[in-house]
Amino acid sequence: MRKYGLVIIAGICLAVLVFGHLHWKNISQAAGVEAREAAAKVKEEEKEEREALIQSLKPENNKQQPLIDYLQYKSLTQDRVIVSLVGSNGTSGTGASNSSNSWAGRLEKSLRTDRDDLETLSFINHGHEGYSTEDFLEGKKIEAAIKDNPDLIIFENSLINNHYQSLSLEQTEKDLENIMTKLQKELPNTKILIISPNPVANSKTENSLGLNYLDYIQASEKVIKTNEWTYINSKEEIEKKLKKKNMRLADILTNDNIHPNDQGHYIWFEVMEEYFKLKKEYT
Repeated sequence: MRKYGLVIIAGICLAVLVFGHLHWKNISQAAGVEAREAAAKVKEEEKEEREALIQSLKPENNKQQPLIDYLQYKSLTQDRVIVSLVGSNGTSGTGASNSSNSWAGRLEKSLRTDRDDLETLSFINHGHEGYSTEDFLEGKKIEAAIKDNPDLIIFENSLINNHYQSLSLEQTEKDLENIMTKLQKELPNTKILIISPNPVANSKTENSLGLNYLDYIQASEKVIKTNEWTYINSKEEIEKKLKKKNMRLADILTNDNIHPNDQGHYIWFEVMEEYFKLKKEYT
Protein backbone atom coordinates (compact mmCIF):
# COMPACT_ATOMS: atom_id res chain seq x y z
CA MET A 1 0.00 0.00 0.00
CA ARG A 2 2.82 2.33 0.83
CA LYS A 3 4.30 1.75 -2.59
CA TYR A 4 1.04 2.60 -4.29
CA GLY A 5 0.73 5.73 -2.14
CA LEU A 6 4.12 6.93 -3.26
CA VAL A 7 3.15 6.32 -6.87
CA ILE A 8 -0.05 8.32 -6.43
CA ILE A 9 1.82 11.18 -4.74
CA ALA A 10 4.41 11.17 -7.53
CA GLY A 11 1.63 11.26 -10.11
CA ILE A 12 -0.03 14.16 -8.36
CA CYS A 13 3.28 16.05 -8.22
CA LEU A 14 3.91 15.39 -11.90
CA ALA A 15 0.43 16.58 -12.76
CA VAL A 16 0.96 19.73 -10.71
CA LEU A 17 4.25 20.37 -12.46
CA VAL A 18 2.72 19.81 -15.91
CA PHE A 19 -0.31 21.98 -15.25
CA GLY A 20 1.88 24.59 -13.54
CA HIS A 21 4.18 24.73 -16.56
CA LEU A 22 1.22 25.07 -18.90
CA HIS A 23 -0.25 27.80 -16.70
CA TRP A 24 2.94 29.82 -16.60
CA LYS A 25 3.42 29.26 -20.31
CA ASN A 26 -0.02 30.71 -20.92
CA ILE A 27 0.72 33.63 -18.59
CA SER A 28 4.06 34.22 -20.34
CA GLN A 29 2.42 34.11 -23.76
CA ALA A 30 -0.28 36.50 -22.59
CA ALA A 31 2.36 38.84 -21.16
CA GLY A 32 4.25 38.66 -24.45
CA VAL A 33 1.13 39.56 -26.39
CA GLU A 34 0.42 42.43 -24.02
CA ALA A 35 4.01 43.66 -24.33
CA ARG A 36 3.84 43.55 -28.11
CA GLU A 37 0.50 45.31 -28.10
CA ALA A 38 1.86 47.96 -25.73
CA ALA A 39 4.95 48.44 -27.92
CA ALA A 40 2.78 48.72 -31.02
CA LYS A 41 0.58 51.27 -29.24
CA VAL A 42 3.63 53.35 -28.23
CA LYS A 43 4.96 53.15 -31.77
CA GLU A 44 1.61 54.24 -33.17
CA GLU A 45 1.45 57.14 -30.70
CA GLU A 46 4.98 58.21 -31.66
CA LYS A 47 4.00 58.02 -35.32
CA GLU A 48 0.92 60.16 -34.66
CA GLU A 49 2.96 62.68 -32.65
CA ARG A 50 5.55 62.86 -35.44
CA GLU A 51 2.85 63.38 -38.06
CA ALA A 52 1.23 66.08 -35.93
CA LEU A 53 4.61 67.81 -35.57
CA ILE A 54 5.20 67.63 -39.32
CA GLN A 55 1.77 69.15 -39.98
CA SER A 56 2.41 71.94 -37.47
CA LEU A 57 5.74 72.77 -39.13
CA LYS A 58 4.52 72.77 -42.75
CA PRO A 59 5.92 75.95 -44.36
CA GLU A 60 2.72 76.59 -46.31
CA ASN A 61 0.86 76.80 -43.00
CA ASN A 62 3.48 79.05 -41.39
CA LYS A 63 4.24 82.09 -43.52
CA GLN A 64 6.25 83.67 -40.69
CA GLN A 65 7.99 80.46 -39.70
CA PRO A 66 11.39 80.76 -38.00
CA LEU A 67 14.17 79.31 -40.13
CA ILE A 68 15.00 76.72 -37.50
CA ASP A 69 11.42 75.38 -37.72
CA TYR A 70 11.72 75.26 -41.50
CA LEU A 71 14.91 73.22 -41.26
CA GLN A 72 13.33 70.92 -38.68
CA TYR A 73 10.40 70.31 -41.04
CA LYS A 74 12.83 69.43 -43.82
CA SER A 75 14.67 67.05 -41.49
CA LEU A 76 11.42 65.26 -40.62
CA THR A 77 10.40 64.82 -44.26
CA GLN A 78 13.67 63.98 -46.02
CA ASP A 79 16.92 62.11 -45.40
CA ARG A 80 19.27 65.09 -45.36
CA VAL A 81 19.09 68.85 -44.77
CA ILE A 82 21.60 71.05 -46.58
CA VAL A 83 22.51 74.68 -45.95
CA SER A 84 24.87 76.13 -48.55
CA LEU A 85 26.96 79.17 -47.65
CA VAL A 86 28.13 81.52 -50.39
CA GLY A 87 30.33 84.48 -49.59
CA SER A 88 33.79 85.91 -49.23
CA ASN A 89 36.11 86.26 -46.25
CA GLY A 90 33.46 86.39 -43.53
CA THR A 91 31.86 83.18 -44.76
CA SER A 92 35.15 81.36 -45.30
CA GLY A 93 36.02 82.09 -41.66
CA THR A 94 38.93 84.49 -42.20
CA GLY A 95 40.10 85.84 -38.85
CA ALA A 96 38.80 82.93 -36.76
CA SER A 97 41.38 80.67 -35.09
CA ASN A 98 39.71 77.65 -36.70
CA SER A 99 36.57 76.81 -38.67
CA SER A 100 34.63 75.71 -35.59
CA ASN A 101 35.10 79.21 -34.13
CA SER A 102 33.74 80.96 -37.22
CA TRP A 103 30.14 82.19 -37.15
CA ALA A 104 29.21 79.50 -39.67
CA GLY A 105 30.82 76.70 -37.67
CA ARG A 106 29.16 77.85 -34.47
CA LEU A 107 25.77 78.23 -36.14
CA GLU A 108 25.82 74.71 -37.58
CA LYS A 109 26.70 73.22 -34.18
CA SER A 110 24.08 75.33 -32.40
CA LEU A 111 21.25 74.32 -34.75
CA ARG A 112 22.09 70.64 -34.40
CA THR A 113 22.20 70.93 -30.62
CA ASP A 114 18.97 72.91 -30.41
CA ARG A 115 16.80 70.33 -32.18
CA ASP A 116 17.30 66.55 -32.04
CA ASP A 117 15.70 66.27 -35.46
CA LEU A 118 18.53 68.32 -37.01
CA GLU A 119 21.22 65.66 -36.61
CA THR A 120 21.23 65.26 -40.41
CA LEU A 121 21.89 68.99 -40.94
CA SER A 122 24.93 69.71 -43.08
CA PHE A 123 26.57 73.05 -43.91
CA ILE A 124 28.46 73.24 -47.21
CA ASN A 125 30.77 76.26 -47.26
CA HIS A 126 31.49 78.03 -50.55
CA GLY A 127 33.25 80.98 -48.93
CA HIS A 128 36.22 82.33 -50.93
CA GLU A 129 38.68 84.90 -49.61
CA GLY A 130 38.99 88.06 -51.68
CA TYR A 131 35.99 87.33 -53.90
CA SER A 132 33.83 90.18 -55.15
CA THR A 133 30.31 89.74 -56.49
CA GLU A 134 31.79 89.76 -59.98
CA ASP A 135 34.20 86.96 -59.05
CA PHE A 136 31.33 84.76 -57.91
CA LEU A 137 29.61 85.08 -61.25
CA GLU A 138 32.70 84.71 -63.42
CA GLY A 139 34.16 81.89 -61.32
CA LYS A 140 31.01 79.74 -61.55
CA LYS A 141 30.82 79.60 -57.74
CA ILE A 142 27.08 80.19 -57.76
CA GLU A 143 26.73 77.05 -59.90
CA ALA A 144 28.67 75.11 -57.28
CA ALA A 145 26.12 76.04 -54.62
CA ILE A 146 23.24 75.19 -56.95
CA LYS A 147 24.67 71.68 -57.38
CA ASP A 148 24.29 71.15 -53.64
CA ASN A 149 20.50 71.34 -54.13
CA PRO A 150 20.26 72.99 -50.72
CA ASP A 151 17.22 73.67 -48.60
CA LEU A 152 18.63 77.06 -47.59
CA ILE A 153 21.30 79.35 -49.06
CA ILE A 154 22.98 82.00 -46.95
CA PHE A 155 24.59 84.50 -49.31
CA GLU A 156 27.06 86.97 -47.81
CA ASN A 157 27.07 89.89 -50.25
CA SER A 158 30.83 90.48 -50.66
CA LEU A 159 30.73 94.28 -50.42
CA ILE A 160 34.02 94.70 -48.55
CA ASN A 161 35.84 93.29 -51.57
CA ASN A 162 33.69 95.24 -54.03
CA HIS A 163 34.69 98.41 -52.20
CA TYR A 164 38.35 97.41 -52.00
CA GLN A 165 38.44 96.47 -55.71
CA SER A 166 36.59 99.67 -56.68
CA LEU A 167 33.70 98.00 -58.46
CA SER A 168 31.04 100.53 -59.36
CA LEU A 169 27.76 100.65 -57.48
CA GLU A 170 25.96 99.93 -60.77
CA GLN A 171 28.04 96.78 -61.24
CA THR A 172 27.45 95.75 -57.62
CA GLU A 173 23.69 96.13 -58.01
CA LYS A 174 23.70 94.29 -61.33
CA ASP A 175 25.79 91.42 -59.91
CA LEU A 176 23.44 91.01 -56.97
CA GLU A 177 20.43 90.87 -59.27
CA ASN A 178 22.15 88.34 -61.55
CA ILE A 179 23.17 86.15 -58.62
CA MET A 180 19.65 86.13 -57.18
CA THR A 181 18.06 85.56 -60.58
CA LYS A 182 20.29 82.54 -61.15
CA LEU A 183 19.62 81.10 -57.68
CA GLN A 184 15.85 81.62 -57.81
CA LYS A 185 15.59 80.17 -61.31
CA GLU A 186 17.62 77.04 -60.57
CA LEU A 187 16.40 76.56 -56.99
CA PRO A 188 12.75 77.67 -56.92
CA ASN A 189 12.00 75.76 -53.70
CA THR A 190 15.10 76.88 -51.81
CA LYS A 191 14.97 79.65 -49.23
CA ILE A 192 17.63 82.34 -49.73
CA LEU A 193 18.94 84.63 -47.00
CA ILE A 194 21.18 87.54 -47.96
CA ILE A 195 23.49 88.94 -45.29
CA SER A 196 25.83 91.91 -45.37
CA PRO A 197 29.49 91.57 -44.37
CA ASN A 198 30.73 92.57 -40.92
CA PRO A 199 31.50 96.14 -39.81
CA VAL A 200 35.03 97.35 -40.54
CA ALA A 201 37.20 100.17 -39.22
CA ASN A 202 37.42 103.22 -41.46
CA SER A 203 34.15 102.36 -43.18
CA LYS A 204 34.03 105.89 -44.55
CA THR A 205 37.39 105.62 -46.31
CA GLU A 206 36.90 106.24 -50.03
CA ASN A 207 38.22 104.02 -52.82
CA SER A 208 39.46 105.14 -56.25
CA LEU A 209 35.85 105.83 -57.28
CA GLY A 210 35.30 108.10 -54.30
CA LEU A 211 32.98 105.53 -52.68
CA ASN A 212 33.08 104.20 -49.13
CA TYR A 213 31.92 100.88 -47.69
CA LEU A 214 28.62 102.34 -46.50
CA ASP A 215 27.81 103.43 -50.06
CA TYR A 216 27.95 99.78 -51.13
CA ILE A 217 25.75 98.68 -48.22
CA GLN A 218 23.13 101.31 -49.07
CA ALA A 219 23.17 100.57 -52.81
CA SER A 220 22.67 96.85 -52.20
CA GLU A 221 19.90 97.43 -49.68
CA LYS A 222 18.03 99.49 -52.23
CA VAL A 223 17.99 96.53 -54.64
CA ILE A 224 17.12 94.09 -51.85
CA LYS A 225 14.22 96.22 -50.65
CA THR A 226 12.87 96.70 -54.17
CA ASN A 227 12.85 92.94 -54.76
CA GLU A 228 11.64 92.13 -51.23
CA TRP A 229 14.45 89.64 -50.66
CA THR A 230 15.13 88.26 -47.19
CA TYR A 231 18.03 90.13 -45.64
CA ILE A 232 20.07 90.67 -42.49
CA ASN A 233 22.28 93.75 -42.14
CA SER A 234 25.00 91.91 -40.22
CA LYS A 235 27.02 95.10 -39.92
CA GLU A 236 24.29 97.00 -38.05
CA GLU A 237 23.25 94.03 -35.90
CA ILE A 238 26.84 93.40 -34.80
CA GLU A 239 27.25 97.10 -33.99
CA LYS A 240 24.07 96.99 -31.86
CA LYS A 241 25.49 94.08 -29.88
CA LEU A 242 28.79 95.88 -29.39
CA LYS A 243 26.91 98.83 -27.92
CA LYS A 244 24.96 96.58 -25.54
CA LYS A 245 28.12 94.78 -24.46
CA ASN A 246 30.00 98.07 -24.10
CA MET A 247 32.69 96.86 -26.51
CA ARG A 248 34.70 98.65 -29.18
CA LEU A 249 34.81 97.61 -32.82
CA ALA A 250 38.58 97.21 -32.44
CA ASP A 251 37.95 94.49 -29.84
CA ILE A 252 36.37 92.16 -32.39
CA LEU A 253 38.62 92.73 -35.43
CA THR A 254 42.00 91.28 -36.31
CA ASN A 255 45.04 93.53 -36.74
CA ASP A 256 44.01 94.39 -40.31
CA ASN A 257 40.91 96.14 -38.89
CA ILE A 258 38.75 94.34 -41.45
CA HIS A 259 38.21 90.70 -40.55
CA PRO A 260 36.47 89.56 -37.35
CA ASN A 261 38.55 87.67 -34.80
CA ASP A 262 37.13 84.81 -32.69
CA GLN A 263 35.15 87.29 -30.58
CA GLY A 264 33.86 88.99 -33.70
CA HIS A 265 32.78 85.70 -35.23
CA TYR A 266 31.05 84.79 -31.97
CA ILE A 267 29.01 88.01 -31.96
CA TRP A 268 28.17 87.47 -35.63
CA PHE A 269 27.03 83.95 -34.71
CA GLU A 270 24.79 85.41 -31.98
CA VAL A 271 23.15 87.66 -34.58
CA MET A 272 22.54 84.70 -36.89
CA GLU A 273 21.33 82.36 -34.15
CA GLU A 274 18.77 84.90 -32.95
CA TYR A 275 17.56 85.52 -36.48
CA PHE A 276 17.05 81.79 -37.11
CA LYS A 277 14.58 81.70 -34.22
CA LEU A 278 12.65 84.80 -35.25
CA LYS A 279 9.17 84.61 -36.71
CA LYS A 280 9.52 86.48 -39.95
CA GLU A 281 8.22 86.17 -43.50
CA TYR A 282 10.79 84.66 -45.86
CA THR A 283 11.12 84.70 -49.62
